[in-house]
Amino acid sequence: MPGPKPVVIRRPAKSKPARKVPSFPTASQWRRWFNRAVLASGVLLVCAGVYEGAQRLGARQVERLTIVGDVRHIDTDALQRRLAPRVAQGFLAADLMALRQELESLPWVYRVNTRRRWPAEIEVSLIEQRPLARWGEQGYLNHEGQYFAALHDPLYDDLPWLIGPEGTEMSLMRRYQTLAGLLAPTGLAIRDLSLDPLGQISMRFDTGLTLLLGGKEMSHRIARFIKLWNEELPVKAVAKVDLRYEHGAAVTLSENGVAMQAAQDRGEG
Repeated sequence: MPGPKPVVIRRPAKSKPARKVPSFPTASQWRRWFNRAVLASGVLLVCAGVYEGAQRLGARQVERLTIVGDVRHIDTDALQRRLAPRVAQGFLAADLMALRQELESLPWVYRVNTRRRWPAEIEVSLIEQRPLARWGEQGYLNHEGQYFAALHDPLYDDLPWLIGPEGTEMSLMRRYQTLAGLLAPTGLAIRDLSLDPLGQISMRFDTGLTLLLGGKEMSHRIARFIKLWNEELPVKAVAKVDLRYEHGAAVTLSENGVAMQAAQDRGEG
């Protein structure tokens, strides 16, 4: 018997990949690439220009240091000499904040503003302290009740003189303003106002009269004094009024007042 016929398996022949036809950039792609290249070049040029400009500006020296402000007690020429080394590093390198802090630590300087003015000027604007009261022996209180040390100036001899423990400057200034307002109807001006370590208030008026108020019920005691002053007290005869009592007051006559009283007792008045 003839054997089985061999089975022939035919595998399909592999198809060869299609040959790629090279594609060329279109005109729009060429424009896009060109624009990107131009933009990148522009950015590089701008960065280089900025860097070069910064280098030149950083090396620029300060050509002018200007100090402006309506000042009476500040020597601007001395400040010019003092600040010159501070700005010697250059126009941009000068530390304006440190300069400002240094100046505001000086007597009579209240506030400082600094700014750079193109191309090579630094301007310093000064605001001088405005004293509203004398404080202790060597200083003043400004319009905010802040203490600043300064030598005595006869120009401010007419300012009220406030005396108190350290740290009470602002509170004593507020108390002075309150008391001055309460005493306005009398026409008396407070010359000195003192606060002792126990919290006791005393004052002296421009007439020489001394008033002892103690440490509490200020408004009630001032009201009692005003009533006493308007109704019973001879203005020129009183040296001191002590209101540190729950009711009433102790009145001390001046030498003129004692003489007047003696004359009245002898029937000469």
